[in-house]
Amino acid sequence: MTLEASLIVPMVICVFAVLIFFTYYLYGRCVLSQDSYILAFRASINKSAEFKEDPEGYVAAKTDQVLGNKYFGSEKPIVHTKVNGKEIIVTGSSAVRTRAMGRYFLKPKTGWDYIAAGKAKKLDQIKHMRRVKRLKDIAQRSVG
Repeated sequence: MTLEASLIVPMVICVFAVLIFFTYYLYGRCVLSQDSYILAFRASINKSAEFKEDPEGYVAAKTDQVLGNKYFGSEKPIVHTKVNGKEIIVTGSSAVRTRAMGRYFLKPKTGWDYIAAGKAKKLDQIKHMRRVKRLKDIAQRSVG
């Protein structure tokens, strides 16, 4: 019984620790996906004079504010922005580093890296809605 307990108990503890590290990975990946989209969306609708034609500058200025301190168990994400025409793509990457347990048998040697991206199109919704309403009004006047 002592021999079984000396083998099984450490293995069970290690499995629990790996599950905890994996939840850090999943949590960080989900939050980074959300934050990447928030940064892309806010850059796409930004109307301030400072960043009107510079979504990359807007994302760089607002990254620390949006990311905050919610990435426990993970490193602070690194965020990159790419503008492709009217599309703004924000990509973030981070990693879960598992420093506990040394080199125990289930522990990943390098940790888990994760990447998430969010994209939004830079559209002028108000201008578009006015155009549609104007065309609708013209169509009703020409029929009536």
